Amino acid sequence: MAAQKRVLIIDNGSYECRVGWHDTKVPELRFRNVLTKPRKDRKKDNQVTPDAQPPAAAVEESKGNGEIQVGNDITNIEAVRAHLKSPFERNVITNWNHQEQIFDYIFTKMGFEGKESIAHPIVLTEALANPNLCRRQMSELLFECYGVPAVSYGIDALYSWRDHQLDHRNVSDALIISFGYSTTHVIPVLAGKMQLENVRRLNVGGFHITNYLFRLMQMKYPVHLNAIASRMEKLVHEHCHIALDYKEELLKWAQLDYYEAHVMKIQLPYNPVTASNALLTAEQKQEKRRELALRLLDIKNRREREKLQEDEDHLQLLHKLRQLYEQQKLQKFERALQQQQIGNLEELDKLIGTLSGRIKRIKDRAAGTPRPSKQQDKLDKMPKPPEGVPQAQWLANLREKREELLRRKQARQQQRTEQGKRHTHAAQERMRIISTLARSEKRRKANNGEEEDDGFGMNDNDWDVYKRINRHNDDSDSDADNEQMLEYDKILNHYDAGLDDANNAALQALTAAENYQLHFGVEEIRVPEILFQPSMIGCTEAGLAELIAFVLKLFPADEQQRLVDHVYLTGSCAQFRGLKERLSKELMELRPFQSTFAIYESSDPTLSAWLGACLQANEVNFNELLTTRTQYEEHGSEYFKEHCASNLYYPTPKD
Repeated sequence: MAAQKRVLIIDNGSYECRVGWHDTKVPELRFRNVLTKPRKDRKKDNQVTPDAQPPAAAVEESKGNGEIQVGNDITNIEAVRAHLKSPFERNVITNWNHQEQIFDYIFTKMGFEGKESIAHPIVLTEALANPNLCRRQMSELLFECYGVPAVSYGIDALYSWRDHQLDHRNVSDALIISFGYSTTHVIPVLAGKMQLENVRRLNVGGFHITNYLFRLMQMKYPVHLNAIASRMEKLVHEHCHIALDYKEELLKWAQLDYYEAHVMKIQLPYNPVTASNALLTAEQKQEKRRELALRLLDIKNRREREKLQEDEDHLQLLHKLRQLYEQQKLQKFERALQQQQIGNLEELDKLIGTLSGRIKRIKDRAAGTPRPSKQQDKLDKMPKPPEGVPQAQWLANLREKREELLRRKQARQQQRTEQGKRHTHAAQERMRIISTLARSEKRRKANNGEEEDDGFGMNDNDWDVYKRINRHNDDSDSDADNEQMLEYDKILNHYDAGLDDANNAALQALTAAENYQLHFGVEEIRVPEILFQPSMIGCTEAGLAELIAFVLKLFPADEQQRLVDHVYLTGSCAQFRGLKERLSKELMELRPFQSTFAIYESSDPTLSAWLGACLQANEVNFNELLTTRTQYEEHGSEYFKEHCASNLYYPTPKD
């Protein structure tokens, strides 16, 4: 292998893949590490002719395989979001067919299309503590399928730490917190070497944060699922932040003034309510309704004609099959029955009879006298203006009567409301009558000393007291008034189609936009909080602060101090605003009094791993870190060379 060959760097992340040459500053290719297969129309011709050949020779199967779309080639990722496939299960590759298709996409975009092999060494990132089985299959794929000359495996978090050391050359101890798409790792590094036995993982990452936000918004806005799904990742990346004190922030959001001042309202696209429909006259609206009814009737008739044609074609085909039987062409007849999924001659005759009856009924219905529609019946039964009275005057009188009914109902409602207040005249009069009745009408004593009924209510005059008590307590509107109101509404809605539009136009104009708004408020702190409180999503693991404390307790006090003197944050979730401040607060609570610590953030959390791999490829002794094809064939497919940014090699025990 020539030393001057360019090295291809592939940061194969479970969310995003970054690919480029080692002597460049930025990767040439960045894409979502997913693929999809768009749905294609598949046309199958199952028609059988009398002279049909045997199925094996005559039936041509059309599979309609669609082209696989990968990464940036996915034309509309929102439309196929539910069908996206990933080669990863958590942060480990499990679907090697998908990974091979992604490699095909990478090498095609990097200019290797049509070449028999990839004649450049490759630096590839892998999961921390990647299983030997996964590495074995990856090596077999690269060496056997693509013919690469050499490969070097490394951990993205350690490559990112290597890039960070450019600005901190004298630092060899660190506590790396790597935020991934599916997991979060706490990695202690002492004297430049990862302490693998003390590494701990939290199974919460960017995927869980995005999914949790989707579930919260889905419960709030169940009618806007499509709009919600397409905006979740943007909301997480651009608007979520870590709260310094989560409980205190929740109390702030519980206050209405704070909520109104800080909530973010996302306006979804919608068709605004226009006044064009309200400006139409009653006759014009009725004409539009008739046109709509005619269009629907035309669609119904067209579908019936298409169905009739299909049934006739199918019946003709079945008659031809029947002729094969009558002509004693039994072999062709049996093959045709099998292809049409018909059991025997009796079933064929039964199917012919069913289709014939259905076709006859449809034709008889089309030739018969059309029945009056339900809509026409309603029109005939609708009350009409009296003779000699103009329609406009009649409708005006009806509106006045309707308004009078509304005023009476509102007055009764107001009286019921007033009775609920102790100091109103109606309530005081009612209580006075009740107390008077209680004093004057006492129960009589029987001869045996027990109380007996005084007979109140036996005379009609007794009920005058009840009427006096309830004269202001009409619990419900009269049935006659309610029925009359319904009748007025029915007539006015029919003849004056603009009645509801005039009453509701202003209200609709005010509320239409609000009905298509997403309110993003407390979710901005609740969603990323699962990094520190995984129990919010039902995860039984400890939070990030407890995980850091657990890792530190695995070391003596002097090494703990060396680790916390340089806490390094990397990964996509390290970009959350407030993360550094929250970790400072947590470390101050768990560290000894007056002890020191320092937290550093990656300059580019999403790209630093790729840049660190480029630094390794530019080293003088880089060739010594490569696993060559010869070593692959000699030591086995799971073998690889260790280096400062790689996993440790533990051969699989042999039986």
